[in-house]
Amino acid sequence: MPFQKGQSGNSSGRPKQTPEQKGQNALFKSLIKQATVPALQGVIEIAGEIGNKDRLAACRYIIDKAYGANAVFVTNDEPITINIVRHISNDDETDDDGWD
Repeated sequence: MPFQKGQSGNSSGRPKQTPEQKGQNALFKSLIKQATVPALQGVIEIAGEIGNKDRLAACRYIIDKAYGANAVFVTNDEPITINIVRHISNDDETDDDGWD
């Protein structure tokens, strides 16, 4: 059945929530907000762990949340260039891959 011009396809709208549903939603939002800081601290900890396989994903997550997924960093009308360089530790000369 096609929609009639000027009429809503859902004229009755979203069903009203019961007081119990409203309470459950409020409790859920409260619990999520309480867990936000510890969760972010965990992501920051992973981003700082050298050798963690999830480090890149954690760093990307932090940058995406802080600046947006498609952010472009520009200074003086020039894009910022990020150079990845190999790091060799002086303490461990047997390190053959150099990706500390």
